[in-house]
Order: sequence, then C-alpha cells, then structure tokens
Amino acid sequence: MAYTNDEINLITLDSLEGLTYKIRFALLSGLAASSPDFIKYERELIKTLGSGVYNKVRESFFSRSYREKVLKELDRRGVTCVTYFSQNYPAFLKEIPLPPLVLYCKGNVGLLKTRCFSVVGSRRTTSPAIAECKKICSQLTQHFTVVTGTADGADSAAIAGALPSGKLIAVLAYGFDYCYPSINESLLKKVEEGGLLISEFVPKTKPVQYLFPVRNRVIAGLSEGVLVVSAAKRSGALITANYATEYGRTTFAFPYSVGTTSGEGCNALIKKGGLLTENILDIFSLFGLDFKEAKSHPLSETELAIVKIIREEGEGFVPEIAEKLGKMPFQLIPALSALEIKGLIVRLGGNRYSAL
Repeated sequence: MAYTNDEINLITLDSLEGLTYKIRFALLSGLAASSPDFIKYERELIKTLGSGVYNKVRESFFSRSYREKVLKELDRRGVTCVTYFSQNYPAFLKEIPLPPLVLYCKGNVGLLKTRCFSVVGSRRTTSPAIAECKKICSQLTQHFTVVTGTADGADSAAIAGALPSGKLIAVLAYGFDYCYPSINESLLKKVEEGGLLISEFVPKTKPVQYLFPVRNRVIAGLSEGVLVVSAAKRSGALITANYATEYGRTTFAFPYSVGTTSGEGCNALIKKGGLLTENILDIFSLFGLDFKEAKSHPLSETELAIVKIIREEGEGFVPEIAEKLGKMPFQLIPALSALEIKGLIVRLGGNRYSAL
C-alpha cells in the first residue's frame, strides 16, 4: 500500500522500541507536526532511555532501510495502517486525549469513516442477555457500524449479530501476531473477512492484562454511544462506559433484576444517568432514527419444529432436539444455521441454542 511521507513518519515512530506511548505522542508535539522533534525532547529521552538507546532510536527513525523493513513486514502480515494523518482516520477518535497514533487494520478499512456504536459486556452474560444482545446488534446495523471487543459472552454475541451485515469493527488489545484466547482464532478470521479488525498496538505486542483497559478507550472513542449489555460491580465493560462518559458519549445499559450478579454494574450505570435500554427503539429514538422491522422469512417444517421446541424449553440442546424430532444431530445443522441467519435463534455454545 502507498503511504504519504507523513504517514510513513508516524508508522516508523510507532514501531520504534523503547519509547513509551506518551513519549511518542510528545515527540509529535501533540500531533501538530508530522515529524518528531528529537532535539526538543533529547534530555527527557536520554533520561528515560539512556544515551545509547536514544541515539539508536533517533538513527532508526531517519534510516531508509529501517523504514522499508517496517513497511515490508506490515505488508507481509496483510496489515493496513491508518495513521492520525490518514484520510480514513476516524474523526471521533481524534477528539479523545492521547488518540492512537496508528490503527493497524485487517479488513474493510472504510468502516472507520461510518457512524459507529459500541456494544460491550461481560464474559459471564446470561443466556437471555446474550440472545437480546445479538438481536439488538443486528438491528443497530440499520444505521451504525457496531464496535466491540473479542471476548466470549457479550462481545461474541455482538459480533454474531452484526457480522452478517458486514458493519462490524472488533478492537484487539494486543498485536496481530497473537490471538487471545486462542479459541477465538476462527471468530477473528470471520471478522477480518466480513468486517474489520483493528489494534493500536504493533503486531508483535503480546496480550497482557493492563492493555485491555487501554484498548477500551478506543472502543468508547470510536462511537457515538455505548451499550453495556452486562457488567458486574468490577468489570472491563464499566471501564469502557466511564471512558464514554468522559468523552461526552451517551451510555445505555440493559436493566437487571435484583440478585443478578452479571447485571449489578448495569444497574449502577442506570442510577448514575445511563439510559435504561430494553429494545432498539430506546437507542434509535435518542438519535432521531427510524427503525424498520425485518421482513419475515418462511420457515420449513423442520425449522418450525426446532423453534417451537427451543421456545418451549427456554434453551435447546441439539442432541435432545434431534431425539424429539426423530433425527440425527448432524441432520439439524442446515436448519439451525438457517434459523441463525434469519435471526430466530442464537448459539450459546456447547451445542445449545436460545430463541430470539
């Protein structure tokens, strides 16, 4: 991919080892200039890095061979860079304190210029909330690109709901050389092919715990609003919600009954001014947007029978559904996939499904 000289400067700066993010940001004088002023920050850099590392960092930045190596490696990994100076850099993200200097991307980069809405939640999300999250994310794509993380639970449900439309951005808390948890590899591949994966971290950045709350500021910063599907008293989803409030974004939250641990954080948000959200109209009405009901899809005899069983039981376990219908479990796969696409059921994991 062809980059402008300013973009290459920023990509090179971001790749230099030994520099903290704040130092990188400071070197660009608050992004007022595209080239770092090493002389201005020489004393601070030497104090932080040591004179030997400082000289090496400065030399690498101006090295043509180093620049070519960095760009070649990114191209080999299939990574596209969107820098603060790129036309595709999201306007909303520029508004936050310390915006990412570079967004490393895989997928449809054009989604960064669309209207975005974030949906986040806990790994431990109840089955009804999982089903409602998938449904509402599918509906959100009528007007927004859905932004979320890549964890199990609410994030995975948001991905499942938005991905069929292609209007989905998933934000990583590590570099593209890694996948965390490893079981999510196939899921991330689907996002890359049908939506957009982004990270503010160079590809070789390992997944470490403190980077996840740092990532959450990007999820909040990209979006016009944030829906918290589930959250305990202490939750990463609440960190995202706090960032959203700090950035002047509107926060929404599912309400929970007394004693539901995974909803205590949501109820606390509502008490503090977050908007109680029961359906898509609670979100669209605030933005003055219309909602169009999805057209109904005709169901086959097998599909009707499956939906009936799942609704009667609350949840459906595939071997049990197959036994009731007098079929083998593998024979139900086409019907189950069709029902997911039609938005009538949602996969819960472990061969279990819930009705929407």
